Amino acid sequence: MCSADLFFWRQIFILIPACLHSFSVGFMLAFPAVLNPAILSPNSTDITATSAQASWIASSNGISGVVGFLIFSPIFQCFGRKVVGIGLNVTMVVGWITLSLANSITVLIFGRSIQGLCMGGIFICAITLSEYANPRRRGYFMTLNKITLGMGSLACHSFAIICTWRQIAAFCTIPSALAAIFVLFWPESPAFLAMKGRFDESEKSFTWINGNSVKSKSELKELIKAQVERQELMKKSEKISIVKSFIKTLKNEEMQKACFIVALVTLCIDACGRYFLIAYITQILVEITGSKSIAMYCSIVSDLLLVFALSISCFVIRIFKRRTLLFSLGLLTIAIMFFISLMVVLKSKYDIMSQVSWLIPFLILLHTFVAHIGLVPVGFSITAEVFPLEYRGICSCISGIAYTIFYALTLKLTPMMIEFIDVSGTYAVYALIVIFCLAILYFILPETKDRTLQEIEDEIKGTERSDADKILLPKRAIVVDS
Repeated sequence: MCSADLFFWRQIFILIPACLHSFSVGFMLAFPAVLNPAILSPNSTDITATSAQASWIASSNGISGVVGFLIFSPIFQCFGRKVVGIGLNVTMVVGWITLSLANSITVLIFGRSIQGLCMGGIFICAITLSEYANPRRRGYFMTLNKITLGMGSLACHSFAIICTWRQIAAFCTIPSALAAIFVLFWPESPAFLAMKGRFDESEKSFTWINGNSVKSKSELKELIKAQVERQELMKKSEKISIVKSFIKTLKNEEMQKACFIVALVTLCIDACGRYFLIAYITQILVEITGSKSIAMYCSIVSDLLLVFALSISCFVIRIFKRRTLLFSLGLLTIAIMFFISLMVVLKSKYDIMSQVSWLIPFLILLHTFVAHIGLVPVGFSITAEVFPLEYRGICSCISGIAYTIFYALTLKLTPMMIEFIDVSGTYAVYALIVIFCLAILYFILPETKDRTLQEIEDEIKGTERSDADKILLPKRAIVVDS
């Protein structure tokens, strides 16, 4: 029973600050939906902005996210998971305080840019959680993390009914501050300690988190053996400069493959509507229905469905394999997107949908629901599972930069696409992008469900370990009592 499992609750202690950070990120992603109507209103007694200025405020955090990855990824690799966890949450607090006290457009952009430095937290926190979580729990822990992100988005849209954007920004300092305090009491990641050659500390941390079961000992032995082999290889290798070492790392085929997989999965998540629906679902529904009130209520229903779908996916992801969910529900998502595109064309060109005006909003809500049962949670789980330990810092940096670029482009281009090619063309283009990504992933994506991170890394590298290899350790490594 989980309730009697001390190590389950210790892993929950690791999960809580990750969820608090995601809750704050959910507010950050949805904040433009609250801020923009206020600053664009001609009746505003506070800050006022033009449409162009509002779009820059909305997308500025995606642009500064590139800088955030360049800052936090090296810290993540060199100084550990605790330091970067505290840094991300403290930076988020500073961003929210700046927004709550802003007195001009410039300060609003500055506050959003500070928050953008934490865009890397979406990747870094997921990778960190994957290192701490038991392989059996890793999938639904990742999904719970994304549920709290959806709850943050829902709370932001709901709070807008009774609170000003300044009050919402002030409130959001609380979850990030609590997350930073929780991280102070974490043990350091066993994987990070093993990578640094601190095997005794790694054993203590791993045992505190996972216990002393036979399976846990076997997982620890695999982790340490791989890192001992890596260190022995490094000692035999020729000493080279930092620049040459960096170039050599960039040429590493395993690192390139992992980054390519994550870039495709990230683009797939973006194109399936994960972010453009959060930011622009109201605008999309106004274009289709012509009613702001219907659009507002549908946006709240969309958030509720998002949280409900992610909750269901906690169970689904424990039953079915990652590849099965990704490709089956991915294809269903694509079909719904094309159907939405077709229905919008029929409505706008031939006016044959007037008798079933509810159908297109229903399809958009169905699209949100289906995408967040399969494609989105599975995609986020995969992005945290495929990076080789030695390259997790640089992989998170490279993939994170790709993520922020995709995110910024999505937020910047979606309104333009709606204007020039209509909602139908926008859905069709994004559906084609998802097809492109899934077609390539079908041939290169390994199965990751219920496998240790070391087993996944070995498959990506093409390394095969015998049962004897998994049991025996080099003499320099620590020996865990059998």
